[in-house]
Amino acid sequence: MKSFVSFGALLLFAFSALAQDATAPLNILPGHTNDVDVVAASSTTIATGSYDFKINLYKMDSPYTLFKTLGGHMGPITTLAFSKNGKQFASGGEDRLIQLWDSTLKVGMRLESHKDRINCLAFDNTGRYLFSGSDDKTVLTWDTKTGKVLRTFTNTQPINSIVITPDGKYMLVAASEPKIKVVDVATGKIIKTIDGHTDAVNDLAITRDGKFLISGSNDKTARVWNLTTGKQARILPVDCWKVLSIALSDDGKYAVTGCNDGSIKIWEWETGKLVNAIDFPMGIARNLAFGKTNKHLLAAFLLKDGTDYGLRVYATKIPEPTVAMPKTAPAKADTAAKVTNTPAKDTLKVNTPATTKPPIKPKQ
Repeated sequence: MKSFVSFGALLLFAFSALAQDATAPLNILPGHTNDVDVVAASSTTIATGSYDFKINLYKMDSPYTLFKTLGGHMGPITTLAFSKNGKQFASGGEDRLIQLWDSTLKVGMRLESHKDRINCLAFDNTGRYLFSGSDDKTVLTWDTKTGKVLRTFTNTQPINSIVITPDGKYMLVAASEPKIKVVDVATGKIIKTIDGHTDAVNDLAITRDGKFLISGSNDKTARVWNLTTGKQARILPVDCWKVLSIALSDDGKYAVTGCNDGSIKIWEWETGKLVNAIDFPMGIARNLAFGKTNKHLLAAFLLKDGTDYGLRVYATKIPEPTVAMPKTAPAKADTAAKVTNTPAKDTLKVNTPATTKPPIKPKQ
């Protein structure tokens, strides 16, 4: 009887370990002393922002070596963004300050015009303009060469997320309201609203070609929108209370959703197929980004308990792309038989993403 109980306990432990390993992170990056609330990635660098008021920079390639820590903020870091070419980097915080960093990682400018927490930052494709959204219900357009505010868009609710189209003509704005607003960058006027959500929209991600938008909301849904028609293309069944974060893979084929219950889901968004699910109920999935390839996912969590601080790196389990085998040359014909063997011949166009970050809420 004793041996049977021992064997049963051992078996239960083994199954428990397997269950945990199924969604365990590959790595937790060291360097922070409080929750990591935001992550941004360029082709060479991962940046993390924390409640310890610090920004850590890691090399993009595994093992993700920490190579620099940046300061200057007087409050938690709430949003980060790289320019498309990776030569500019911006950080925003609860201290209402935006810091613009150049390629030498020295602060080029301190941008101070918002009157409340900065929730999101986005560069246009040229890197000449930076857009910032705040709890003060405004989006400011900054000239990154002069540091001056060029335009102010005023909303009725706090701004949660912004993305800029590839041609730089339009800004899509998500706020603490159901409507997504399409704003003309040149005039600051709303030219269209995208309707369908029934609660606050927390995050936006736009495909590289600018044809599709994915949004996450407090209404328990993530939705895919066709920006040419302005209509909803599909709903991703995330099955959680609040969708806080959305990110797209570099090839644009996969989307990831993060929720306040700690659940993360990876989707083939065009078909709605669920590729992988990751659960970390001891945290709130605040911000997500794909790694250098589709193999790794970078996740920033607010911990509900514990002090195991650091960006979590997960395996996405996205299948390797199928590589077509090269056609082999036909065998030479037998010259004696003189046989030849020849093979047979075989709108509203709102366009690219700027990486945007989800709204940062106080630690729960």
